[in-house]
Amino acid sequence: MSTASTEGHVNPYKVLYNQDIKSASNIPTVSFIENVDEYLKDKELETVFKQLQEGYNKYKYFESKLTNNVSILTNRSKQLQETIKIIDTMETKQEDTFTMNYELSEGVFSSAEISKPKSVYLWLGANIMLEYSFDEAKQVLAKNLSSVEKQLSDTIQDLGFVKDQITTTDVNVSRVYNYDVIQRRKKPVGAPKEEEK
Repeated sequence: MSTASTEGHVNPYKVLYNQDIKSASNIPTVSFIENVDEYLKDKELETVFKQLQEGYNKYKYFESKLTNNVSILTNRSKQLQETIKIIDTMETKQEDTFTMNYELSEGVFSSAEISKPKSVYLWLGANIMLEYSFDEAKQVLAKNLSSVEKQLSDTIQDLGFVKDQITTTDVNVSRVYNYDVIQRRKKPVGAPKEEEK
């Protein structure tokens, strides 16, 4: 069964992260250590482990931050879409008197009677509210929605990229650790330890 379509129907589920695109925020790429022996030739093992752990911690920080941003932007996108629907509803009832429920603050709702609406007021931020015609309001909201969806797409791309870097770092740590274990086993039992310099 194809993941893209089933008997001509488009599958609504798609992969949001494109591996061929680099990070939109210029997050650095971690290199996969192909030849561990060659890589460790002129390096101290403890230093390498420390560098890998620092890199891992940075990527986990990015992951946490980006996950939070995805949640914020997703909620913002929903709010804008709902606001556009409300304006559409009001626009169809310009000659009527009707009651609408609205949110006073998070989780607190009230209702208001609206009579023959001709315009709406939009919060623009920084305690600024402006009156718009229905068409103008929808244009402003559509522009904001487009911007939020672009940010959301870029953030999802970055999050997928960071998850890839975390996986690569995990694999690098495992390969270096396993290499160290193998090298220790190769040393003869009872061999004198190297003196610390």
